[in-house]
Amino acid sequence: MASFVAMKLCPQLICLPLNFEKYTAKAREVRAVLEHYDPRFESASIDEAYLNITAYCEDHHMDPEDVVQQMRREVHEKTNITVSAGIAANAKLAKICSNKNKPNGQFRLANDRATIMAFMRDLPTRKINGIGRVFERELDAIGVKTCGDIYEHRAYLPQLFGEKAFQFLMQCYLGLGRTKIQPAEEYERKSVGTESTFHDMSDKDDLRAKLWHTAEELEKDLERTQFKGRTLVLKVKLHTYEVLTRQVAPPFAIHKKEDLYKYSLPILAKLEKEIPGLKLRLMGLRVTHLVSMKKGPVDFFGLNKRKMPVPSNQDAQRAVDVEKDKANDDGEWEAWPEEEFEEAARQEREAEFAATLRLSQQEDQDRRKEGEQRSRESGEPAETHWDCPICLRPQPANDREFNDHIDFCLSKDTIKETIKEANETGTPPPLQPQSDNEAAKPKDAFGMMAMKSGLASNGVKKRRGRPRSDGVSSGQNEPRKKPFLG
Repeated sequence: MASFVAMKLCPQLICLPLNFEKYTAKAREVRAVLEHYDPRFESASIDEAYLNITAYCEDHHMDPEDVVQQMRREVHEKTNITVSAGIAANAKLAKICSNKNKPNGQFRLANDRATIMAFMRDLPTRKINGIGRVFERELDAIGVKTCGDIYEHRAYLPQLFGEKAFQFLMQCYLGLGRTKIQPAEEYERKSVGTESTFHDMSDKDDLRAKLWHTAEELEKDLERTQFKGRTLVLKVKLHTYEVLTRQVAPPFAIHKKEDLYKYSLPILAKLEKEIPGLKLRLMGLRVTHLVSMKKGPVDFFGLNKRKMPVPSNQDAQRAVDVEKDKANDDGEWEAWPEEEFEEAARQEREAEFAATLRLSQQEDQDRRKEGEQRSRESGEPAETHWDCPICLRPQPANDREFNDHIDFCLSKDTIKETIKEANETGTPPPLQPQSDNEAAKPKDAFGMMAMKSGLASNGVKKRRGRPRSDGVSSGQNEPRKKPFLG
């Protein structure tokens, strides 16, 4: 609970000043005890850890509950800090069980399928790590209140939330989780971020001051982790507890507070325009697409040598399963599973569109094949030749060859005949007198070349040319009914 909320609920509450240096020192003392039970334990945050005590139980022939009881007692004796614990078959169930007997107790969930399914059936969805307030309300809107309801409404989940969210929810219903525990340092860092909660704030100057302070804190974290980021994300929570995120891609990887503030300020200003009277109670900055600032070994040319490890199948699968915002952030940044679900839904829509396009193309191909098959079955012979409209001779049923032949008929033979007849007569044939308007009109090129193509049955020379769609030869000049030649 935020301190200012607690002060509203209890005005006489006395709040002690924060001292993170002492918290970190005490956390080291606790971790020193945990190392005796699992040297490769995973520190999820400053006050949370995961241990695989299977080997310890086998080596010391002890029951898991006795081991955890002994570990909690040892932590309390050496640090004066109480510890609550959960014992289960995987990390997800252990996390849920650790909240059962707080602040100084433990709870064990038996390692068998029937017990796990019964435990998850009545568990509210909000108890699952990764289901926040927004996702909880969305599930509640379709009737999913407990993990047992997930299976009953499984038909709607992929369509509403995407395939990735569906798989996540089904794993929750079945009580499945990861069983590989390793030091947090071995996980690939996906982002570095920081956020803070405060009393409702709406003044623009105060919001900008808070943004600058957040940029300063993020710069410290980036310096500590030796990373720069190519993508900057601004996270805000409204006074209505609605969470909004916006991101921008700077032209270069950034880690300085001046750059962090410079590129996040326009995002905040845009939110102020989109939401009149913007009132916030949380603000955070995060960078993703990280670039390491660590100076590694260089080669002869001064370039960084890059190690290209070959991951095993188990490591490759782990890289797929690991969540984006892992424990390296020391609890500073909340997990955003909804963002992964939205991205997965977008990819699914693109895949569905591509599949629909392929299906449409396949249907067109099937339709053409069906038409060809019907044509073969009907016994109708396919056309093998077309008759030339000029010489009336059959030509191959090919567009290119047929057009070449028509050009040949309209040009070569006609020119030869025209030249031959002109040589015999010595003078070109006289044209029919035309009016001034007709003389001013340009003649069709085909008509000019086809003026002397032969004689009609009535003694008038026949004109040759490509027939027009209206049945009139291109050598004719409508609306004249007389031939060109006198």
